[in-house]
Amino acid sequence: MPTQEIYIIIFLVAVIFFFIGAWFSRFYLRHPFRRPMATGPTSMIGKTGQIKTLSKDNVYEISIDSQIWRAVPVDPEDKFSKGETAYVKDIKNITLYISKIK
Repeated sequence: MPTQEIYIIIFLVAVIFFFIGAWFSRFYLRHPFRRPMATGPTSMIGKTGQIKTLSKDNVYEISIDSQIWRAVPVDPEDKFSKGETAYVKDIKNITLYISKIK
């Protein structure tokens, strides 16, 4: 029949192993948080999309991840045609600033 001292030793060993495991697991749990943002408007920077339509005044509609966005070229001299692929350089408010892929 185990005594009370053995139960205390088993409990203390379990607590020690728990804290050691928690300390080591923090290295594995923090790793995903070092990635760039995966949601929100700023996650659009660096993605590519297809030009759907040309609205007016050099304003385009671009499809990225099956969403339609309003887009303006970074260089006003750039002209895009329907179906062409563009690269997102920046975003301000809800307007994407796009450039040609070189």
